[in-house]
Amino acid sequence: MRLFSGQRAWLVQRVSALLILLLLLVGGVLLLFGPALDHARWHALATGVHVAPLIVLFFAALSAHAWVGMRDIVLDYIQPRALRLAVLSAIAVVLFAVMVRVLLTLAAHFATSL
Repeated sequence: MRLFSGQRAWLVQRVSALLILLLLLVGGVLLLFGPALDHARWHALATGVHVAPLIVLFFAALSAHAWVGMRDIVLDYIQPRALRLAVLSAIAVVLFAVMVRVLLTLAAHFATSL
């Protein structure tokens, strides 16, 4: 079975949506019912041992969700193969760049907090 074929893409879309929803709900509850957050507390929270992996998980789920959705749109509406490949490649590069940026930002925050 091909990677991200129909059933796998459907499953990735649903699981990533559930992860995004769960992490947004947790973040919302934290913001609404937690203490007031200034810059120092935001930094401590975002670089915490328990929260940083959740941030990475959130952006990984968001990237997977975006990839499947955009891939389906491109496959449905762009017919010329060369253009389809170019658009899919551009989307993949942008999503990869977002993930690298998130990881580098968290790594920089970890380095300054040590």
